[in-house]
Amino acid sequence: MRLLLFLLGVLPLVLSGCASSGAMTRTYFEYSRGKSFPTHSDVGLRYGNNDYTLHDLYLEDRSWDRDESIIPNAFVIPLFTLHLGEAVADFTEPYYSYRVIHFLKNNPHIGLGLEFVHLKVALPDGDQRVRMTGMADGAPIDGTVTVSDYLGEFNVSHGVNHAGVHFVYRWLLNKTPEIADGRLQPYVNASFGPAVPHLELRTNDNGAITKRAYSYNTSFKNWGGGVGAGIRYKISRLFGLYMEYKLTYSHLHSMRFDDIDDTNVTMGFWTNHLQWGLSVMFNP
Repeated sequence: MRLLLFLLGVLPLVLSGCASSGAMTRTYFEYSRGKSFPTHSDVGLRYGNNDYTLHDLYLEDRSWDRDESIIPNAFVIPLFTLHLGEAVADFTEPYYSYRVIHFLKNNPHIGLGLEFVHLKVALPDGDQRVRMTGMADGAPIDGTVTVSDYLGEFNVSHGVNHAGVHFVYRWLLNKTPEIADGRLQPYVNASFGPAVPHLELRTNDNGAITKRAYSYNTSFKNWGGGVGAGIRYKISRLFGLYMEYKLTYSHLHSMRFDDIDDTNVTMGFWTNHLQWGLSVMFNP
């Protein structure tokens, strides 16, 4: 349904812009798939008589959930067989991002906009051993532990979900009479804004695996930012392709359990990304 609404909203604007050639297109809508890469993070949990930190936990990315391919394909079959609910679920499951950028009329090198990036982190192996400090079951601890003795499951795999203000500087190369802003556009960018993580968590309390969290967590203490560099190639005046490297930081310091109050889950980590996507341009 999201894809259908996008096509219904965007295509008339694109087709209406085909009549006028040579004018510089200044508003860009971009959609990408991509891959974030595994990372490490300290993970802190406070609940009941527990207040401990698992240090340098290895977390995988799960960027290709339900796709298992560099080319997204999971949603194609349900889309064309009109199983739209299934198509939407598969369409939003892997790594993806959206953004809209408006380039300034007086300085078209500079663009301002909004960006949303959906990435995942998950604990792949509960048998990994890490240092743990703090208080566990009311007793102080500072030593090496097996993670599965304390966590039955830990992931933020329905999205870390960065949303933010987006700043771009681009170079306008290979200009033509039809493509006034240049067919080739190397660029750098930066973004900053809130993060809305979806935490899934089960704790292991003396052998009892308990589901503790399965919800989105909104808080001003959850935020993210990043920088990137990429290149955009305009196939035509109104369509282009791009590829980008991005480095982000996710500061998630206000996540909670669903079943008990006065809890907190914290983590902070750097992530490397590679994105590839489609650009649709509009007239001013």
